[in-house]
Amino acid sequence: MSEVQDEADMDDNIPNTPLESEIHYCAAHPERDTELRCNRCERYMCIDCAVRTPVGYTCRECVRGHENKFFEGTTVDYGLVAATCAVGGALTPFVMLLIGGFLILGFIVAPAIGGTAAQIALQLTGRRRGRYSGYVAAGGVLGGGIASAFLLVGGLGLFTLLYLALATSAAYARFKVSI
Repeated sequence: MSEVQDEADMDDNIPNTPLESEIHYCAAHPERDTELRCNRCERYMCIDCAVRTPVGYTCRECVRGHENKFFEGTTVDYGLVAATCAVGGALTPFVMLLIGGFLILGFIVAPAIGGTAAQIALQLTGRRRGRYSGYVAAGGVLGGGIASAFLLVGGLGLFTLLYLALATSAAYARFKVSI
């Protein structure tokens, strides 16, 4: 009988009110209910809006705000990057024309030209970069290279496009990798 009495005493300790929990919805997707919160701003977010960071889940807006601290480039900086990389891109077909048929040498020289143009652009801007500086650098190299190829060679050949692709990717990578 004492066991039955102990169980009855335990049941008396549990409140008889039902658990009332509020349903929360994602800030970006109001049709999705969630209990996941941003570790910075405490905003509710669904799993599609959550970005996993080393310290927990963060909403995309907070991640974007944190990234913006590192992008301090101005419109003038974008112009300098485009102009400098366009000159580097214009040099690419010219140098490839000078190299001639040495295909392997072109695979070494073309990325070096694109990377050097991007490095000079970084130095001219005081190492400031914007969110889209890599794309502007790649566009500058490609635009300058295509214009130069039509002026020098009279058109785009397969190897000219290949060399321009190598120079463009090197310029883009220089802005994305370098700090």
